[in-house]
Amino acid sequence: MARSLFVRCRAGWLGIFVLALLSALPSAAQTEPATEAGGGGPVTEAQPAAGNQQLPASQVPWVIGAKSNDREHRNRAALGDGITVKLTMGTLKPTLDKLNKGCEDLILFLDEIPIKGVPPDSCSLMTAETHFTLDRTDESDQAWHILLEEPIAFSKVVSVSVGPQGGLAFPTKKTDFELIVLPRVPFYAYFVGLALFLLLFLRLTMHTPLLRDRASGTPPGKLPPYSLARFQMAFWSFLIIAAYLFIWLVTKELDTITGSVLALLGIGSATALGAKLIDTGKATAASGDGEAQPAAAPPPSPKGAVSRGFLRDVLSDAEGISLYRFQLFVWTWVLGIIFVASVYHGLQMPQFNPTLLGLMGISSGTYLGFKVPESRAGTE
Repeated sequence: MARSLFVRCRAGWLGIFVLALLSALPSAAQTEPATEAGGGGPVTEAQPAAGNQQLPASQVPWVIGAKSNDREHRNRAALGDGITVKLTMGTLKPTLDKLNKGCEDLILFLDEIPIKGVPPDSCSLMTAETHFTLDRTDESDQAWHILLEEPIAFSKVVSVSVGPQGGLAFPTKKTDFELIVLPRVPFYAYFVGLALFLLLFLRLTMHTPLLRDRASGTPPGKLPPYSLARFQMAFWSFLIIAAYLFIWLVTKELDTITGSVLALLGIGSATALGAKLIDTGKATAASGDGEAQPAAAPPPSPKGAVSRGFLRDVLSDAEGISLYRFQLFVWTWVLGIIFVASVYHGLQMPQFNPTLLGLMGISSGTYLGFKVPESRAGTE
């Protein structure tokens, strides 16, 4: 009898121990990640976006789609276009309730880069959609530079999401949206127009005195030599105009002229003006301090007043190739190459170091200084 009672007690304690062990194990309902109603990826408590840490896992928003306002091309957009971002149903309202300003506190993310300063145009709780305009503001300027810099194609594929100001982007399934970097038709029109302008400019340069000395004494049917100062001014004017139009074409930004650009253009203009004044003084001195020459006397015919080719003209004075001209010519090209590379890589006008600008100014000043004592028969 006692043995039977002992066996029953031991079996009872064993059953209680097994039940306690089973109750300590996590259930399948607790470990299985919640899934989206449409069969999407898991949304767990470990993946909430910033600003939604207190939302239940089933209410953590997922971006499931994005479309532009272009009815013919819903999957691509450019600056100035509208874009509608769709979230999982039932997640937008709980998210907005957690934000201080509701819909105004949401921002767009492209490739996980926040487009700051561009709040939604509208939020729809019924459809769980938010609508944005791809606008460029002072706050979003840096983001657009990152997204559009070094354009090597007309478009690029980006992911689209939304998120709270100062937080992280919500998880997204939309990773194949097409962002227009270069508008195709304006891009071709820009380069065709640039090529035509360059051809016209070169033709005028070769067949007219546009970039040449206006020295007297050039034989009939001949052209005067090229002017280094005029070439420098034309060089910077062309680069700055072309760069300004290219940046505007890609970024739609108008305020792109920097202090360095103004300094370069000023150096080129001042050099051309100084060279003109020096030549005018020489011509006056050659004519006898302004006294009228007899009508029958021909104007002074300086040696080398006929062009001998572009490089020889801009690098030579009356005594041949000169170091000060070579220095100014080389530094003009060096800064020009850096200028073009900076515009392409950063989509902005470069901001040169003051020391570098000072070096360019010294080269121009040296050129003008040596030009004063040049022989009256020398070329510019």
